Amino acid sequence: MKKREKLNKTFVDAIPYSDKGQVFYWDADLLGFGLYAGTQSKSWFVEKRINNKTKRVSLGKYPTLTAAQARAEAMTKLNKMAGGIDPTKEKRENKVKSVTLGEVFAEFLKSRTLKPKTVRDYTGVMGNIYPDWQKLPIIDISRDAVERRHKKVGAERGPAYANLGARTLRSVLNYASAKYETGKGLSILPENPIKRISQTRSWYKVARRTGHFKAHQLQAWFDAVLAIDNPTIRDYLQFVLMTGCRKAEAAKLQWADVDSVDRSYVLRDPKNGRPMQLPLSDYLADMLINRKANCASIFVFPGDGVSGHLQEPKRQIAKVIAQTEMTFTLHDLRRTFVTIAESLDISAYSVKALVNHKQGDDVTSGYIQLNVERLRQPMQTITDFMLKSAGIKQPDVIPFNAAKKKA
Repeated sequence: MKKREKLNKTFVDAIPYSDKGQVFYWDADLLGFGLYAGTQSKSWFVEKRINNKTKRVSLGKYPTLTAAQARAEAMTKLNKMAGGIDPTKEKRENKVKSVTLGEVFAEFLKSRTLKPKTVRDYTGVMGNIYPDWQKLPIIDISRDAVERRHKKVGAERGPAYANLGARTLRSVLNYASAKYETGKGLSILPENPIKRISQTRSWYKVARRTGHFKAHQLQAWFDAVLAIDNPTIRDYLQFVLMTGCRKAEAAKLQWADVDSVDRSYVLRDPKNGRPMQLPLSDYLADMLINRKANCASIFVFPGDGVSGHLQEPKRQIAKVIAQTEMTFTLHDLRRTFVTIAESLDISAYSVKALVNHKQGDDVTSGYIQLNVERLRQPMQTITDFMLKSAGIKQPDVIPFNAAKKKA
């Protein structure tokens, strides 16, 4: 039988610490209110049956929580428990519901394997568009607030950036909706507030970029690039154009991934996460052989920065633009490669493989295995066309499919 005492300051002060384990004391007046003494501390608690299960809830340690404070807290907890509310679950649920956007975003980044640049991009978007929401509980992010912020960013920073911000927030909140649940197993975010933008058809219509060089523009571009006095930048720009490689993948290319005998190179860590061996045309293979003879770096295109590889040469690109009066970005060079490949009737499967694009959900693509030799002739055909258009080389360039028929 439980021994009951009046748990006041005088009695609790007189209770000795236990020699081993815990000794329990129960209040004579408030049923379910008690205190236990351990070897080094004394702690208040309440205990009551909820749904036919005995639940014990800690209130705090004595004397941090005085006898009077503990009694008042005990009455509150016991009243809730009498109504079937488990204070422990309630506390846990309240904690979950108070999770902030900043906390969710941090967990979102931890849960994914992202490249450093992607992390920087996500962090930049969240910091630039939603800096005042970082300490806001996600359940307090309303659909009205999302719609207003989307319009505000669109007016101040442009439609494309507004859409990017909304898509980023949507991803973070989708993650929160799946991860954080109430005690009943229900999501604390049953509907993503970004849905408002779709329901009201408020997404900005942003035209896809289409910048690329036409065949007759290549001569002026090559003339300007070949006149660059920095051989690393000169060769880098040609490499990006003539392989369709992404700018960062080209910049990070190492000599260990270039096979001068096989005339091929390997992208170890491309955007889609799938390493790919790709052929080098004769022009590029010879260019890299010459580079290797005069390069001491592990990188094919070395730079002076901490990374060791070349960063985007914006100043030299600006000079080429000024000289040719043709504005372009490095991604326009990749788009030029793809456009020329398509114009030469090279198969879509080969083009996607050359620029390391995913083949999509096409069932047939899963059966087609395009190795480096299968891609060599398409790559050479594209290079020959570019060089002929630039007046550098005069081969007989014919559409790739036509060349196959002729053979």
